[in-house]
Amino acid sequence: MPHFETSILRPRWLRAGLLLPLVLALCACGGGGGGSTQSPPPPPSLTSIALSPATVTLAPGESTSLTVTGTYSDGSTQTLAASGETFTSSDNATVSVSASGVATAASGAAGSATVTITARDTASGLTTGAGSSTVVTIAAANDGPPTAGSIAAVTQTAQQNADCTAVQPFYWEIGNGDAALASGSSTQAGGTAVTASTRMPIASASKWVYGMYVVQQRGGAANLTADDIRFLNFTSGYTYMDTSTTSATCTAPPSGPNSINYCLTLPSSTPGKTYSSHDPATDGLFYYNSGHEENHAGQFQPEINALDASDLGAAIVAGLGVSGVTLDYNQPLLAGGINASANDYAPLLRAIVGGRLAMRDALGTHAVCAWSIGPGCDAVQSPAVSVQWHYSIAHWVEDDPSTGDGTFSSPGAFGFYPWVDADKQYYGVVARFARGNGQIQEGLASSRCGRQLRAAWRTGVAQ
Repeated sequence: MPHFETSILRPRWLRAGLLLPLVLALCACGGGGGGSTQSPPPPPSLTSIALSPATVTLAPGESTSLTVTGTYSDGSTQTLAASGETFTSSDNATVSVSASGVATAASGAAGSATVTITARDTASGLTTGAGSSTVVTIAAANDGPPTAGSIAAVTQTAQQNADCTAVQPFYWEIGNGDAALASGSSTQAGGTAVTASTRMPIASASKWVYGMYVVQQRGGAANLTADDIRFLNFTSGYTYMDTSTTSATCTAPPSGPNSINYCLTLPSSTPGKTYSSHDPATDGLFYYNSGHEENHAGQFQPEINALDASDLGAAIVAGLGVSGVTLDYNQPLLAGGINASANDYAPLLRAIVGGRLAMRDALGTHAVCAWSIGPGCDAVQSPAVSVQWHYSIAHWVEDDPSTGDGTFSSPGAFGFYPWVDADKQYYGVVARFARGNGQIQEGLASSRCGRQLRAAWRTGVAQ
């Protein structure tokens, strides 16, 4: 068989040692792969811009800073300097916006009016669209009592209604976004009065405070992530945290900070589990458990999860940005560790009603069924044993078809009961401490009194 490996067709110059220089020359000209010199890729280009917060509620005369975020062709994002943007208001007479991106509601702005703020990037010409602009809502005017007889009616109801005398002694307060409008102490004969400054463990009323904090940190309800929502409406599946009304859930370590992170390492009463364990069987279903908020902070809030309990309250208050509030955590338990008074909690509720806390726009959103009586709900575990309520972003929605009035609330195991009415016009507090019989049953008792107080306030007729 012929053998064709010989050089019968090979030119003499290839055999003369000139092949290697030719190959090297080809490589230098880009004919090879490994040794080529390529130009650097062009920098990513700006493809879109968006304003945040997406929604915000401002009281007349109030201001808020807007942020422009750019998205680039490589998928990265970056906050853009306001100096390179042009801001426009759809109604300057209601909400004006400065060159630095500060939106201000006019002092005479009508309540419930909405205004859209858009931005244009000067260099690229890109603008924000319908889903990437900021919608400003003017908070409803905070008038006084709804009727001339409201104060007298609510005062009489607090002292004489059976649902209220059943939970004496307590302090009560009702107000709007600016101030308390009516208040008092309801005390049985021979009892010790509870006042606005009486400090007490507020138990599960702590849950709403953490919800307020997260919404504020995100810059608004519209910016909550899918994880934020499932942790805060208690469907995350992190349900192995034990809770006791008689002893600490987050026992202190032998040394070092008594922190959220440390608490999550503690063993659960379920063998082989810790407080940070996840249960796939409860994921997606409502389960009233402190593990949701504790694990949320452990995973997503590094600015607070390593703090000692003694520093946690100040950090939460700083993040909320509401003055006149003191929160003391007796343990690093976000869902139940706060000691506070009505004087501490009421400013937070006023800020919600007045639109100064972004929680106002989160009220009632992403609510899930959360009752354990009657049909129609797949909740795994719920303290709502006598009402059919939904659970929203770290708060209840009192929408029982028989007795509910749509109020948003966060009743605690020992009876502390803060609320905002369904119209987001008034807030209230029933402050009391009674050693509970488990979960939020004393809080549910307070809610029954609260419902009577709201009815008296709204109608001007004692209940």
